[in-house]
Amino acid sequence: MTLSKNKKRLIRFSTVRGILFIIPLLTFMSCAPFKEPVFKSFDGQEGFSMDEGKINFTLKGTIENPNWYALKVKPSMLEVTIDGKKFANVFLDEKMKIKGKQTVSLSAPMHAELEDGAMMRMMGMALKDSVRLNLAGDVKGGVFFIYKKFPVNITRSVSPKGLNPMKSMNPFKKD
Repeated sequence: MTLSKNKKRLIRFSTVRGILFIIPLLTFMSCAPFKEPVFKSFDGQEGFSMDEGKINFTLKGTIENPNWYALKVKPSMLEVTIDGKKFANVFLDEKMKIKGKQTVSLSAPMHAELEDGAMMRMMGMALKDSVRLNLAGDVKGGVFFIYKKFPVNITRSVSPKGLNPMKSMNPFKKD
Protein backbone atom coordinates (compact mmCIF):
# COMPACT_ATOMS: atom_id res chain seq x y z
CA MET A 1 0.00 0.00 0.00
CA THR A 2 1.60 3.23 -1.15
CA LEU A 3 0.54 6.81 -0.83
CA SER A 4 -0.10 8.86 -3.88
CA LYS A 5 2.15 11.82 -4.70
CA ASN A 6 -0.56 14.31 -3.70
CA LYS A 7 -0.99 12.72 -0.27
CA LYS A 8 2.78 12.75 0.30
CA ARG A 9 2.93 16.44 -0.64
CA LEU A 10 0.00 17.18 1.68
CA ILE A 11 1.72 15.40 4.58
CA ARG A 12 5.00 17.23 3.90
CA PHE A 13 3.16 20.57 3.61
CA SER A 14 1.27 20.08 6.89
CA THR A 15 4.52 19.08 8.69
CA VAL A 16 6.33 22.18 7.42
CA ARG A 17 3.33 24.34 8.31
CA GLY A 18 3.29 22.85 11.83
CA ILE A 19 6.99 23.55 12.30
CA LEU A 20 6.57 27.12 11.02
CA PHE A 21 3.77 27.58 13.57
CA ILE A 22 5.79 26.17 16.50
CA ILE A 23 8.93 28.29 15.92
CA PRO A 24 7.21 31.70 16.37
CA LEU A 25 5.23 30.30 19.31
CA LEU A 26 8.42 29.22 21.09
CA THR A 27 10.08 32.54 20.27
CA PHE A 28 7.11 34.42 21.73
CA MET A 29 7.12 32.26 24.87
CA SER A 30 10.85 32.74 25.43
CA CYS A 31 10.35 36.51 25.30
CA ALA A 32 7.44 36.43 27.76
CA PRO A 33 8.33 38.01 31.10
CA PHE A 34 9.44 35.48 33.70
CA LYS A 35 8.54 36.17 37.31
CA GLU A 36 10.45 34.32 40.01
CA PRO A 37 8.40 32.09 42.30
CA VAL A 38 7.85 33.59 45.76
CA PHE A 39 8.81 31.55 48.81
CA LYS A 40 5.89 32.12 51.22
CA SER A 41 6.68 29.93 54.23
CA PHE A 42 8.84 27.15 55.59
CA ASP A 43 6.55 24.49 57.04
CA GLY A 44 9.18 22.31 58.71
CA GLN A 45 11.01 19.11 57.95
CA GLU A 46 10.20 15.44 58.35
CA GLY A 47 11.72 12.03 57.78
CA PHE A 48 15.13 12.88 59.22
CA SER A 49 17.58 9.97 59.05
CA MET A 50 21.35 9.76 59.10
CA ASP A 51 23.88 7.15 57.97
CA GLU A 52 27.63 7.39 57.26
CA GLY A 53 28.05 11.01 56.26
CA LYS A 54 24.66 11.24 54.55
CA ILE A 55 21.53 12.90 55.92
CA ASN A 56 18.11 12.18 54.36
CA PHE A 57 15.21 14.56 55.01
CA THR A 58 12.16 16.16 53.48
CA LEU A 59 11.61 19.93 53.59
CA LYS A 60 8.09 21.29 53.46
CA GLY A 61 7.17 24.77 52.30
CA THR A 62 4.68 26.98 50.53
CA ILE A 63 5.59 28.59 47.19
CA GLU A 64 3.61 30.95 44.97
CA ASN A 65 4.08 30.84 41.19
CA PRO A 66 2.98 34.20 39.70
CA ASN A 67 3.45 32.96 36.11
CA TRP A 68 0.56 31.60 34.03
CA TYR A 69 2.55 28.46 33.22
CA ALA A 70 3.77 25.63 35.42
CA LEU A 71 7.43 25.55 36.40
CA LYS A 72 9.46 22.37 36.79
CA VAL A 73 12.56 22.04 38.94
CA LYS A 74 14.90 19.17 38.09
CA PRO A 75 17.13 17.39 40.63
CA SER A 76 19.93 19.81 41.50
CA MET A 77 22.82 20.29 43.91
CA LEU A 78 23.67 23.21 46.19
CA GLU A 79 26.83 23.71 48.23
CA VAL A 80 26.29 24.60 51.90
CA THR A 81 28.88 26.71 53.69
CA ILE A 82 28.67 27.74 57.32
CA ASP A 83 30.74 30.70 58.50
CA GLY A 84 32.72 30.51 55.26
CA LYS A 85 33.67 26.82 55.55
CA LYS A 86 32.21 24.14 53.28
CA PHE A 87 29.85 21.96 55.28
CA ALA A 88 27.93 19.77 52.82
CA ASN A 89 26.42 19.32 49.38
CA VAL A 90 22.61 19.23 49.39
CA PHE A 91 20.78 17.38 46.62
CA LEU A 92 17.15 17.67 45.53
CA ASP A 93 16.24 14.02 44.91
CA GLU A 94 13.07 14.33 42.80
CA LYS A 95 11.81 16.76 40.20
CA MET A 96 9.09 19.13 41.38
CA LYS A 97 6.28 20.88 39.54
CA ILE A 98 4.83 24.22 40.63
CA LYS A 99 1.47 24.92 38.98
CA GLY A 100 0.89 28.30 37.35
CA LYS A 101 -0.96 31.15 39.12
CA GLN A 102 -1.23 29.14 42.34
CA THR A 103 0.20 28.94 45.82
CA VAL A 104 1.17 25.33 46.51
CA SER A 105 2.49 23.36 49.46
CA LEU A 106 5.48 21.27 48.44
CA SER A 107 7.44 18.47 50.06
CA ALA A 108 10.97 18.25 48.71
CA PRO A 109 12.86 15.01 49.43
CA MET A 110 16.54 15.82 49.79
CA HIS A 111 19.80 14.41 51.02
CA ALA A 112 23.00 16.02 52.20
CA GLU A 113 26.48 14.58 51.86
CA LEU A 114 28.57 15.95 54.71
CA GLU A 115 32.20 17.01 54.42
CA ASP A 116 34.84 15.33 56.56
CA GLY A 117 34.75 16.75 60.08
CA ALA A 118 31.29 18.28 59.62
CA MET A 119 29.82 16.48 62.64
CA MET A 120 32.55 17.88 64.92
CA ARG A 121 31.94 21.39 63.58
CA MET A 122 28.20 20.89 64.11
CA MET A 123 28.77 20.21 67.82
CA GLY A 124 30.87 23.38 68.09
CA MET A 125 28.19 25.41 66.29
CA ALA A 126 25.49 24.25 68.72
CA LEU A 127 27.00 26.54 71.35
CA LYS A 128 26.86 29.67 69.16
CA ASP A 129 23.95 32.12 69.11
CA SER A 130 24.03 32.49 65.32
CA VAL A 131 25.95 31.27 62.28
CA ARG A 132 26.16 32.53 58.71
CA LEU A 133 24.60 29.93 56.38
CA ASN A 134 25.18 30.16 52.61
CA LEU A 135 23.52 28.03 49.89
CA ALA A 136 25.15 28.39 46.48
CA GLY A 137 24.93 26.54 43.18
CA ASP A 138 22.84 26.12 40.07
CA VAL A 139 19.23 24.91 40.10
CA LYS A 140 17.96 23.45 36.84
CA GLY A 141 14.42 24.53 36.06
CA GLY A 142 12.22 25.25 33.12
CA VAL A 143 8.94 25.36 31.29
CA PHE A 144 7.57 22.67 28.97
CA PHE A 145 10.73 21.16 27.45
CA ILE A 146 12.97 24.23 27.73
CA TYR A 147 15.33 24.08 30.73
CA LYS A 148 17.95 26.46 32.04
CA LYS A 149 20.30 26.59 35.02
CA PHE A 150 19.49 29.39 37.46
CA PRO A 151 22.25 30.54 39.82
CA VAL A 152 21.29 30.48 43.50
CA ASN A 153 23.23 32.30 46.22
CA ILE A 154 21.32 32.69 49.50
CA THR A 155 23.00 33.85 52.70
CA ARG A 156 21.21 34.01 56.06
CA SER A 157 22.14 34.27 59.72
CA VAL A 158 20.44 31.43 61.58
CA SER A 159 20.40 30.14 65.14
CA PRO A 160 21.82 26.60 65.33
CA LYS A 161 19.69 25.96 68.41
CA GLY A 162 16.52 26.16 66.28
CA LEU A 163 17.84 23.69 63.68
CA ASN A 164 18.11 20.68 65.98
CA PRO A 165 15.98 17.88 64.42
CA MET A 166 16.36 15.76 67.55
CA LYS A 167 14.78 18.45 69.76
CA SER A 168 11.26 17.08 69.15
CA MET A 169 12.44 13.56 70.11
CA ASN A 170 13.80 14.51 73.57
CA PRO A 171 12.33 11.98 76.07
CA PHE A 172 13.30 14.19 79.03
CA LYS A 173 11.45 17.27 77.78
CA LYS A 174 8.40 18.24 79.86
CA ASP A 175 5.28 19.25 77.97
